[in-house]
Amino acid sequence: MTRGRGQEGFRYRRRVSPGVGAAAILGWVLLSSAIAATGPSTVSKPAAVLRVGVSEEPPFALRDSLGEWRGYAIDLWREIAGDLGLAYRFVDVPGDSQAMLRALKGGRVDVVALGVAVTPEQAREVSYSYPYYPSALALAFRSERSSTAWAVLHFLLSREFAYVMGGLLLATFLAGILIWAVERKENPDHFGGKTLHGIGSAFWWAAVTMTTIGYGDKVPRTPKGRAIALVWMFVGVVLVSFFTAWVTAAVAVEKVSNRSLQHRSLEELRLGCVRAGMGEKFLAAEKIHALSFPTAPDCLAALVAGKIDAAVLREPELRYLVRTAYAGEIDIVPRSLERIDYAFAFPRGSPLQEPVNEEIIRRIGQLSYRVRHGL
Repeated sequence: MTRGRGQEGFRYRRRVSPGVGAAAILGWVLLSSAIAATGPSTVSKPAAVLRVGVSEEPPFALRDSLGEWRGYAIDLWREIAGDLGLAYRFVDVPGDSQAMLRALKGGRVDVVALGVAVTPEQAREVSYSYPYYPSALALAFRSERSSTAWAVLHFLLSREFAYVMGGLLLATFLAGILIWAVERKENPDHFGGKTLHGIGSAFWWAAVTMTTIGYGDKVPRTPKGRAIALVWMFVGVVLVSFFTAWVTAAVAVEKVSNRSLQHRSLEELRLGCVRAGMGEKFLAAEKIHALSFPTAPDCLAALVAGKIDAAVLREPELRYLVRTAYAGEIDIVPRSLERIDYAFAFPRGSPLQEPVNEEIIRRIGQLSYRVRHGL
């Protein structure tokens, strides 16, 4: 049996925009005026120990290295239970919303104390506490590649660069073949000898001529050879100029490509979301196609690998994963897609709902401050 341990303070840090949930917080403050300001409310201790449903759902509920439950929702529940003098024990339940609904309706748990998203569909099945964490669906992109060195390296390893280099080498080889064909008999010192040796010398001459290096170790002597060389010199200057301009532009595009993605509409992006999650439901309602993944980590792994342009996930979970596993690799843009409020869930008619609501309302100012400042 686990006892409430009083005001322990939130040990989990979050970042939420100050503007998110302002209207809801104002409403809660108005409601708090109807509650006596004489300290924590009290209820009679239940005859049985409360069964508190929890599951791994960072940052609201997760196990530490010692196997103890912690997280934003767990710490809040411990504070409230301590003030109300409630005895309780944690009961593991599956993390999906339908399983939690079945656990509440089937009487296996008395309250679900984790990041339960408030939705109209579930509100018909269970009772919610007042929301304690206002948030939203958020978009995540790969981090901008601000380093020029990284942009150059990434470009040099691209398929497009390989195709262009292949075309330049082919053009150089063809020019070398022409010079070898007209020079090999009358200029054997430079382009003669065995076929492979002669073609190799001609290719070398074509390469140094195109790049305007011109060592002078191999030169055509016949009128036809010099005519081909003259044409190749001009072609080489044009090719090198275009190649230089193309590389410069491509590297610049590589540096800002991610920023341009962030300004596109959702319909123009390759989106990813969690299968059967709130992101998938939102995108389906908007008739926007997206790839679905089993879990949020799978979705972010696909984002980092370039399989999708952006991920649509719940902001608290997204920020936790980015901070713990993808720091510096993923950016979360300040572009809320749909508001999500998080609350505790009770069976219909639960006597716990009213006293827990009073405790949450009494903490409205404190909760708002902690959410804004990630405390």
